[in-house]
This record gives sequence, structure tokens and C-alpha cells, in this order.
Amino acid sequence: MKYHNIKRGYLFLWIMAIPFLSLYASQDQDSSLFLHANEAYRNNDFGAAIQYYTDIVDQGNEGAILFYNLGNSYYKNGENAKAILWYERALRLDPRNEDIQHNLLFVRQKLLDKIDQMPELFISKLWDNMSKSMTSRSWAIVSIVSSFLFFMLITLLMLSKRQWVRMTSFFFGIIIFIALIFSVIFANKESKRAVTILEAIIMENVVTTKNTPTESGLNLFVIHEGLKVIITDRVGEWYEIKIPNGEKGWVEQSCLEII
Repeated sequence: MKYHNIKRGYLFLWIMAIPFLSLYASQDQDSSLFLHANEAYRNNDFGAAIQYYTDIVDQGNEGAILFYNLGNSYYKNGENAKAILWYERALRLDPRNEDIQHNLLFVRQKLLDKIDQMPELFISKLWDNMSKSMTSRSWAIVSIVSSFLFFMLITLLMLSKRQWVRMTSFFFGIIIFIALIFSVIFANKESKRAVTILEAIIMENVVTTKNTPTESGLNLFVIHEGLKVIITDRVGEWYEIKIPNGEKGWVEQSCLEII
């Protein structure tokens, strides 16, 4: 009887361990693929590097470095549109990464389309740039830390009997409170941006936009691969896009890939 109980106990432990063993096996596989990808890149075998990095992404992994490496591989392989796509995805995960910003700007300079941005008020542009400087998650962390510091300063202000401590707590409390307000606003703004604003990269060499979501629609303007656009509407397999100067037109879904 005791033997059977022990046997069942070992069986139970093995069953419980299977998910963890699978997790470790998956992590080992990902690490192995990453090493193979890096080795292929160093050997100038960019097609193989792309395949390895893509396999890692297909397994549900994401990360700024992973996407950045994939962008570099596509660029070295002569596929600028896909390089821009993955640089953009990397930048969303790490907006302040200077290497990603530099490479993205470098590849964009090679594009055929040189479209000026629609004029924007200075204060509006500054506000938007401040919001984009970090991800919604990072802003949320800032708001949590600010909340804690604000609570500590208020507590110190109420309990301390020393005038200079109270004055200092009050002064820094105002600064922290302002930081808290801005971080909450920016966290909400970036969270909504990720959901409501769809951006995409044109993937075909030449695309002619239409005035209606049909092949028979009138031609409007021509754009080329690598251009970043905003999706404003969708009808079936057609997307209405807005280019940087504010013009809009319809293109087929196959012409672009969402960031």
C-alpha cells in the first residue's frame, strides 16, 4: 500500500513538473535560435538570420533587441520596407533607444517618397513628443512611483514639526504631484494610441491609391515601399490611409503591413 502511495506521489510530481520542464525547454530553444541567428548575421548569411529571428517571433516572443536585430537583418538583405517595419516595432517597445532611432532614420533617407509632414503647432508637437518618449507601461511605472513619493511627502509634511522640513516637503510635493498628473495623462494617451491609432508600412514597390475602396476607383496619388502611413478606415480588404502631408486614399490590404 505504501509502495503504491509513493509511486503515485512520484507520478504526481512528474506531472506537476512537466509544464516547468516545457518552459525551460522552450527557453533553451529560443536561446539556441538567438545564438544561431546572431552567428548567421556575423557570417553575413542574412537570409538565415532572418529565418531564425522570425522563428523566435513566431513562438510568441517579443523585445526591442529582437525586433532591432530583425530590422538590421532585413536591411542587410536589401529589404528596406521590412527593415523599417521591424525598427518601428522595436521603437514602440523602447522609444528612447538611440541605436533604433538612428538606424530607422538612416533607412528612411533611402526611400523614394520625401513627403513633408503636415504643419503642426509647436506646443502640440512638444506635447506629443513628450508623450511618445516612453511607453504606456513606463509612464504607468512613473505614476506609481510618483504616487508613493507624494504620499510619503504629505505624511512628512503633516507629522514633522520642523519648519524647514515642512517647507521642503511642500515644495517637492508640488513637483511630484505635477509629475504624477503628467505621467497618468501620458500613460492613458499612449495606451489609447496603441489601440486607436493604427500605423502601417507600405510593402509594395509602387502603390497607386484610389478615391474609393474598389479597383475601378479613380487614381489619386502614387506612393512607394517603406512609407509610414496611418490607417483611418477599412472596408473589406481595403484600407483608407493618410500619408504624412494629410492626403488620404484607399489601398488594398496586401499593399501594407500594420506595425
